[in-house]
Amino acid sequence: MAARPLVSGPLTLARAVEIALANSPILRGATADLDMAAARVRAAQAARKPSLSATTFLTTGSETGPIYNSPDGVTPQNFFAVPRGAFADQSLMLMLPLLNGGRLQALTRQAQAAREASEFDLQTSRLDVALDTKTAYRQALLALETQKVAAARQSATTEQLQNDRAAEKVGRVPQLFVLRDEAENADAGQDVTNAARDVELALLSLRAVMGAGMGSDFSLADSLETLGQDQSQANLQTALATRPELQGARARLESAREGGNAARASSRFQAALTGMADLSGARSGSAGGLSVGVVVGVPIFDGGVRRAGREEARAQISRAGADLSRLEIQVEREVLGAQVSLDAARKNVAAAQVALVAAQESYRVALLRYQGGRATNAETLDALAALTRARTNRARALYEAQIASDQLARATGQA
Repeated sequence: MAARPLVSGPLTLARAVEIALANSPILRGATADLDMAAARVRAAQAARKPSLSATTFLTTGSETGPIYNSPDGVTPQNFFAVPRGAFADQSLMLMLPLLNGGRLQALTRQAQAAREASEFDLQTSRLDVALDTKTAYRQALLALETQKVAAARQSATTEQLQNDRAAEKVGRVPQLFVLRDEAENADAGQDVTNAARDVELALLSLRAVMGAGMGSDFSLADSLETLGQDQSQANLQTALATRPELQGARARLESAREGGNAARASSRFQAALTGMADLSGARSGSAGGLSVGVVVGVPIFDGGVRRAGREEARAQISRAGADLSRLEIQVEREVLGAQVSLDAARKNVAAAQVALVAAQESYRVALLRYQGGRATNAETLDALAALTRARTNRARALYEAQIASDQLARATGQA
């Protein structure tokens, strides 16, 4: 396994994204795909340049004129008719494509468009990794906030249990009150335990998304209160123009079209400049020479192989066009949907804040009434439960607003 960095100290959201972009195996894979695409471009370009091969023939036999050729993988290939008896020949073969109906040029452009698509795939992966990291970070923030809410509830139930136990001893409250307090306190303790577990799991997920070592020991420097509240309105036209998924799909469509051009060009005249140099030796003596010429050919009948290739190319163009249309619809839905979610989330934050203020006042009044002997502990505990829900709901509303903001940024092609 590759060594993963250990992260320590306060960790901001921006730093978490930076670490993820530097260490994500997803991005390493996308970068490797881009390198492979770039190599295919160089291979396509090389097919238009001169090629030279050397072939050595060492033969013997009683037959005159058998034809030998270069081993597989050696290009350009050399074919040689050897004489009877012991024979040796050292041959050099040079070939330069002259005419190919535009096939090699189309193949080069096809490879270049495919490389461009890989570049956009890498950009897409970067956006996805950034969004995954933001989501994991915010989930950890939510878990920490939930832990604080659970701890506050446990602190309140513990204090009430202690007070009621003391009051029971002097006969001010019945044992029923203490039993209810004990049940609530035990339940609050379970919530604290579960909240601590959820925090650890969320931090494990964040480490994994960042590509950081599991031994990393850091604290989250940002909070639900300070992040993701000022995302601007979505711009659908900008998203349709700049989303890397769409740009990659357009590049793949162009690559498919160039593949169609190459398939059509395979039926046209092909010509190459060819040169050969030989140094031969046989029992009768040595010989050698040079030759140069232009070789021209045109395919006539191949059983339908080239026709099938053209049909496949047309199908690939149709598929690439369909993929582009599907992605355009998907991007439009994502942008508009993310905007709707963000608008609703902002309203929920405002409503949750109102509910929290009301719950805090309700608990304060209930506590005063109970301390003054004008209410039962059930009223206080119910008010505490309502306050706990209000705190939890506000934390979740803030989390959902931040997630919606992140998703809107991703939908419009922003990291």
